[in-house]
Amino acid sequence: MITLYIYTTDQVKEVELPKNLDEHCNKYTHSVTKSLSRYSYYLLQGKLAKSGYDPKLITFDAKGKGTHPHISFSLSHSKDYIVIAISEASVGVDVEEIVIDEKLNLAAKILTDEEYEIFDRKLDKNGYLTEKWTLKEAFGKFLGIGLTNSVLMTTVEGFSLNVKGAVVSVYPKQPVKMYYNEREIS
Repeated sequence: MITLYIYTTDQVKEVELPKNLDEHCNKYTHSVTKSLSRYSYYLLQGKLAKSGYDPKLITFDAKGKGTHPHISFSLSHSKDYIVIAISEASVGVDVEEIVIDEKLNLAAKILTDEEYEIFDRKLDKNGYLTEKWTLKEAFGKFLGIGLTNSVLMTTVEGFSLNVKGAVVSVYPKQPVKMYYNEREIS
């Protein structure tokens, strides 16, 4: 079971973090991204502690992926949302605002031939492209390698959810328990 927490970014505030998390978040150069990352880890610490896992055990591997010895997690944030996925098995999550028409030219770069054929027939090209993009991002996070060419050229099946102008995707496809701003949703 994957537990998925979705938060709107209107709640973001400045927070104190342990040194290792602070150093990780300070690698971002854009102040908004840094602030979203810091608040994501702040929220994650609370969720881990509430579930009986010591948040002080969060470390980072050589590629910068956050890890914990007893539980798997994945974080993502966009302009409007912070998303946290927690699972006993490896997990990846991504959130992106639905792409605008000017970015539809990315389709040829990120879709497999089969996906592109489907994309070409879709009425909602923006939503379809964003769903495929976020699934591939989530898959790359699941593998711990990020968004590589090999990930882009893979057809990925997972769980996706449209949330007010954005798409949240989780890999692998498993039962998901979801919370939106702390309220359980189904």
